[in-house]
This record gives sequence, structure tokens and C-alpha cells, in this order.
Amino acid sequence: MTESHISEIEESPGLASPALALALGKLPEGLYAHVQRVRAIARDLAAPLDLDPALVDLAAAAHDIARAAKGPQLLAEARRRGLHVAAVEGQLPVLLHGPVGADRLRRDFDVSEPQVLEAVHWHSTATPGLTPVAKVIFLADKLDPTKAGRYPFIDEVRELAREDLDQAMALFLTRDLERLLQSGALVHPASVEARNDLLMRLKGR
Repeated sequence: MTESHISEIEESPGLASPALALALGKLPEGLYAHVQRVRAIARDLAAPLDLDPALVDLAAAAHDIARAAKGPQLLAEARRRGLHVAAVEGQLPVLLHGPVGADRLRRDFDVSEPQVLEAVHWHSTATPGLTPVAKVIFLADKLDPTKAGRYPFIDEVRELAREDLDQAMALFLTRDLERLLQSGALVHPASVEARNDLLMRLKGR
């Protein structure tokens, strides 16, 4: 952690809590750099939309507050906090860093804005009916250029995200589902449900 890290975090217009700024400033260097890239991408995606920039930036700044924890730690913390642990999350506890992070924000840092908590909770998997703020954070997290190796289709998603968040999310979830199925990996049911919901909404326009 450096003084510049804390000052950069404190520049978030929605980050009123010094304790939260301190916690985010202590993130590991690589994770901290990812958060800063996500903040910039989220601001860019939100600019043409009628969204509260303070909410967007707070959600982006805090989305990975629990990401540094190891899988067993996340699983234990989720259970200690009384959070629902899906079967897939029991096998892949890293997927719990969103729900655990949202609960930390709510209970430990007095963040009460539902749109921020929703965005942090679902930024890894998505879920049906997300608010625009949550959609921006989901996409911004995936569009970090350093993730291009995992998601070779993100340039296409990025271009689409500038025009339509729903279409961009549907494209990402479809391509990522193909990737996971081809590799034999587990798929979080919330991601499948989110994709189906988006496709039905798009067809109903």
C-alpha cells in the first residue's frame, strides 16, 4: 500500500468512508491496478448514460474488495456471514468474492446503496434483472485489457458495450458459456439465467 494508492481511491466521488478507502488501498498491487482500470472503463461506459457517476465509481472501486482472499477463506467467510452458497460456489469458492464483498460493504463499511451492493455482488456471474449500474460494473470488470487472453472476444464486446449494455452482456455471456463448456468447466447457474433473461428481453424489444 502507498499513500498514492489511498489518495487515488479517495478520489472516488462516492467514497465517503476513510475506513473503506484504507481497506481498498491495501489491496495487492496487481489487484489494485485492475481496480483502477475497471474504474476508468466503468466511467467510460457510464458517460453516455443517465447514471449517478458517484455510484458507478464507488461500485467499480469496491467491486474486488474480497478478491484477495483465498477460496477456503471465502467459503468460510460466506458461511460465517450467513450467505447462501450455491453448489457451484462450493466447488469454485472464488465466485463468492462478489457476494462476500457486497456483505462486507454493507455490514463493515455502512454502504447501503442497493445499486452498489448489487453491482459488487453479481459482478462475476451476472444475474437476471440487473440495474444499469451493475451492468456497467459487470462489463467493465470483463473488459480489462489484461483479460484478453481468457476472453479473446472482448474487443467485440467492448464495441457493442458503447451502444447497448444488454447486447454486450448477452454476447459476453454466450461466448463465455461456449468457452466454459468446451473446457469442461462448471458454469454458475446465475450466468445461464442472466443470458436467457437478456436474450428474451432483446427479442421482446
